[in-house]
Amino acid sequence: MAYNTWTSSEPDLATIITQHPQPLEALAAGDVPALVIRQAFPLRSCQQLVERLIAKELLYDPRESIPQEFIDAAVPEGHFREGRNKEASRAWDVGTATGRRRIDIGTSLGYRGSDPDAFFAHSRESHELFEDLFSTGENPVQILYDALQGLSRTKRVVTAHEPDGRQYSPAIIRAHYGGYTYKPHFDSVRLREKREGYAVHDFEHQFAGVMVLQNTQVGDVSAQCVLHQYLWQPEIDSHLRSGTFHEHAAREGVASVDVILEPGDLYFFNTRNIHEVPGVAGDLPRIVLATFIGYSSDRDDIFVWS
Repeated sequence: MAYNTWTSSEPDLATIITQHPQPLEALAAGDVPALVIRQAFPLRSCQQLVERLIAKELLYDPRESIPQEFIDAAVPEGHFREGRNKEASRAWDVGTATGRRRIDIGTSLGYRGSDPDAFFAHSRESHELFEDLFSTGENPVQILYDALQGLSRTKRVVTAHEPDGRQYSPAIIRAHYGGYTYKPHFDSVRLREKREGYAVHDFEHQFAGVMVLQNTQVGDVSAQCVLHQYLWQPEIDSHLRSGTFHEHAAREGVASVDVILEPGDLYFFNTRNIHEVPGVAGDLPRIVLATFIGYSSDRDDIFVWS
């Protein structure tokens, strides 16, 4: 078997910059699958944040009865909204009655962006919520932004905003219950959700920044992201929709990388790379702090949103 030279860069900012002097350019080109910063947020801080989210009834403890409002608010697997379509699309063919649920704390452009007025109103509420959550103590959102600033070298990292000043949500916390799965897919406001009319649509590249707050585990297996060395092209859509991407990738010899993360670890990757998170139905949900990132080589600002 050939040695896979497509490997993540880690474990800290200094090492990443030594290996890739322009780390975000390397991500944009697909030269590196992920930039990983280990223990960016202390483990105990992750645990305390999860406890606070449950205490504030923003998440639920799966070991207790599930309040109906969480069942009603859950985002089914594979769902997003395209353009101005108010009806949810499915990234892959999946039933909705699986018992697997995603609870969002924050505002998702992919799920709420079909109605700009409602999206920005919800984003304002998310800003207030995050300001309250992190009014004292360590702020994992700021830690993520600071890490991205370090990787960007000379650019300015800011929360995404429209020319009239309307701001996007600065980040989102997502809890994945019951083995919630992300099948092979890509993310792009330009190529997938087709968010014309939004400022983030204008960036050439889209990345993700994800910090693990809590993972789920069954035996020795935990939920982890798999990145495939395949930058999305239209011809792959039929395999993504039909669930045959793995067979196609095997035939084509597409390399892949498992990004193994512990709570507190932070990583950045190019969302045009086909990626997935196979579900693991452990006792606890997989909880992450997540952002999308707009990047263009010729722009001074890097936009961050969720």
